[in-house]
Amino acid sequence: MRKITSADYAWENDWEEIYTLTFVRDLDERETLRRFGVADGNIHLVDDEELMERIEETAGCCDMVLVTRAGDWTIAFEYGGWEGTRPETLRELTRDGGEAVSVMRHNYATSHDFEHATDGRIRTAFRPQTPQKRWGSHPDALNEDMRELGLEPEPDEEFQYLSGSVAAALALASRISGVLFTPALLDGPLLGGVITDAVPDDPREGDPLTRHALRAFHRELADAIDHASPDLQWRAAVTEARRQCELAGVADHPVLAAALASAERGERGPVGHDSPLAELIRGYESELTGHPIDQATGAWMAGPSADPRRSPDVRRNIFSIDTATGMPACPSCKWHHRPGEAEREAIRPRWQAGRSVRHALSPDARTAAYNAHFPLVNRGQVMADPDHAAAVAAMLRAAST
Repeated sequence: MRKITSADYAWENDWEEIYTLTFVRDLDERETLRRFGVADGNIHLVDDEELMERIEETAGCCDMVLVTRAGDWTIAFEYGGWEGTRPETLRELTRDGGEAVSVMRHNYATSHDFEHATDGRIRTAFRPQTPQKRWGSHPDALNEDMRELGLEPEPDEEFQYLSGSVAAALALASRISGVLFTPALLDGPLLGGVITDAVPDDPREGDPLTRHALRAFHRELADAIDHASPDLQWRAAVTEARRQCELAGVADHPVLAAALASAERGERGPVGHDSPLAELIRGYESELTGHPIDQATGAWMAGPSADPRRSPDVRRNIFSIDTATGMPACPSCKWHHRPGEAEREAIRPRWQAGRSVRHALSPDARTAAYNAHFPLVNRGQVMADPDHAAAVAAMLRAAST
């Protein structure tokens, strides 16, 4: 049998923007759903219309799992969800000698995920965009296949960042499972259900920021933040957020200016979903990704297609996929505009600046500083600036002596 390659998943780049696929060995469809946390009484055949309705109800963060069978493996699909990437869920799926491998694509967060688990333990895990940073009981077990697929585990450059790496991660999952996934496998109705009894989170132990990517990309800056006082951490976060707003040309935007002023006055706390700042960031994300927002409600629309002849109060999404191409096939569908690279580059600084302002409002000073400064050290981000990151680290060290 030939080895599966990234080319087998070339279609994935133009497919869904947030989803998780979990390949589970030796569990049937119903048992897989049970271990995801779907109650027996909720397991039933789900059609496209019900799926779309659930996506609308959950504002795009769907809690429904669909399953299909392929050989000795069950494939669980989450549209807009990521339950299959949680270590607790993977432990439940693989207890008593089982095996599972999951791949998450999350374009909005620009952060994807690969997890391979056996017998209740994470074996090899990494983010496809930064495969040099791996964890698990056997972090190097997949290095040979990773290297063949372009997921270089030991790059020459210190800050390797790979874009478009989800296809390679899916190919790696297929090499483990022997199953080549295609959108045709999701042709419904499929057995599924809503997660009502998710596997509980493990109690948090130790430092929650230990695995923050800032530490992987710029240990010097992370250490400088760690040794600064909370007041200095907050001031640094707000200063960085304001600087990013100025670079993006949005420092005078009334919503961002008000949020920055609040942060400078020490008025911090979680940013509510319906707050002006959250709505502004969603607007930037809509421009960046092309994912539409319902103008009547201000919420994400459930999918890229809607019937314009329906009034807003009864509007529902149309979901029909051409199994050969993976693209919408319904004659009345109107595919939403996908911005080109030039459009993305124009909006990305505003989106990043808005997110940094939200981070600066975090009630935890250290978390605020970590998240606000992370764009400086992530070379895949438009705000990346290693020299400025080093200057911030030096400033924090000097102010902390």
